[in-house]
Amino acid sequence: MTEPLERTALGLEHYGFVLKRQWSFIALGAALGVVAAFAYLIITPATATATADVNINIISTDPFNTTKQASSLLDASTETQIATSYSVAQNATELLKSGVDPADVRRQISASAVTGAPVVHISFTAPTSAEAQAGADAAATAYLAYRTTQAQTKLDSILKGVEDRRVQLGAELADANSRISTAPPGSSAANQAISDRDLVTIELNTLLSQKSMLEQIDTAGGSILTTASRNDVVFAPGRAQALVAGLLAGSVLGIVAAFVIDPLDRRLRNSREIQRATGGEILADIREVDAVVPEREKTLEQLRAARERIMNGLPPNAGALTLLNDAPDGRPDIPANLAFVMAQGGVATELILPHVPAELRLALRDGLKLDLVRADDSGDLYQSGSAPQLRIFFPATAPADTASPYISQTTWDRLETASPSSFRILALGPEAPPSSVLAALRLSDCMAIIATARRTRADTLAQVLTEAARLGTVFLGTITISHRRRMAVAPLVRSTPAAAEAAAAQQASHHSDSRAASAGASR
Repeated sequence: MTEPLERTALGLEHYGFVLKRQWSFIALGAALGVVAAFAYLIITPATATATADVNINIISTDPFNTTKQASSLLDASTETQIATSYSVAQNATELLKSGVDPADVRRQISASAVTGAPVVHISFTAPTSAEAQAGADAAATAYLAYRTTQAQTKLDSILKGVEDRRVQLGAELADANSRISTAPPGSSAANQAISDRDLVTIELNTLLSQKSMLEQIDTAGGSILTTASRNDVVFAPGRAQALVAGLLAGSVLGIVAAFVIDPLDRRLRNSREIQRATGGEILADIREVDAVVPEREKTLEQLRAARERIMNGLPPNAGALTLLNDAPDGRPDIPANLAFVMAQGGVATELILPHVPAELRLALRDGLKLDLVRADDSGDLYQSGSAPQLRIFFPATAPADTASPYISQTTWDRLETASPSSFRILALGPEAPPSSVLAALRLSDCMAIIATARRTRADTLAQVLTEAARLGTVFLGTITISHRRRMAVAPLVRSTPAAAEAAAAQQASHHSDSRAASAGASR
């Protein structure tokens, strides 16, 4: 007995199985992501960002200290704050002459400093590339002008301090010279005055030297290395980046949805999934969508292979097979064709088809050239003229007050009396109640399933296989069919009352003759 496989593997095989099974959700997620990216591109205003590169002059608070490199005196954070300050934005607004509020211009300016180099990148964002380039150049010019103004102001303050000290030292030098001229030569007062004059002279010379160096300092804030028109303009949002991001994000959401939905989606999509769910053999994978009886040669050959697999898997002395037919509306084309090829293979086969609509019964009678053998209260028994070893029994509907109203007692008796020399197949459609299915499994030696792709559910198969294993019924395998498979039948023509009475009389006469023939044969 093959145990049903209803396992959840957590390895790469399981992940690949889920992704392949739920590929439509992944494709849908990717498509929605691209659509969302397009919507984002349409809704979000397009902007252009231009950048100007400036080289700044480092003006130290200790201009006479030559032990430090200029780049080490640059504070990147301070420079970016200055470049994006309101003062710089106000100066840039004046240069642009656009009448825009400086606060709005400030929001359009961004800056970044290069580590280890006195270089600052100043960017400006605007609706068009021309406006962005003009804004970046204006912001760079305003930034350098602001640094120049600040440096010149600081230098003027230092020079003013030096000049004030020089004036003070000049007064002290004049006082020292006055005291030298009035003091007796060689006196202590004269010596003190001479000492004061020398000290003042030394400090004054040093101060004049410093003033000369300060006056040579370049207070220019820097220079523009590359104007914005020479640099690339960056457009946002980027079309390619947005579409790729939307595609990736949508695919990720689709993958998440696939793993969330997969446990809830119990329908089996194809023969591989059906085989994975049952753990049994695929007897035949029939993809022909137009069902006929008897079938075309290609499908008949598949059913012949299924016949050989069934015969090879039969337990010893098996005489009854339950065929659970999950085709839409329980169409009997596959059971009929399977019984047909089994009879062609030399196996005396009787197919039991309960609750077959009249138009389908007529299609089977015409296709298999069925001749009525016996008709009584238990049902109608036919023999095929195309395959003489094939018989088809259509049981009469059981009374509603019986223990099993779906299947008559005669059907159960036929299953119990089945033998290898009189092999019987009971085909039960999806409308069969669970009690009838369990009873059929109990009375049968083996069972097979006709599963429809995209219709048959994994939980239904698991339940049936579990019951079969508990009852000891051998599971032979599954015949899979397409969900698009249809059986074309001619509708029954409504007759007049007179014609109906004539047909009923003819049918009664036919049944009477059949019963008489059966009685004579028994005598």
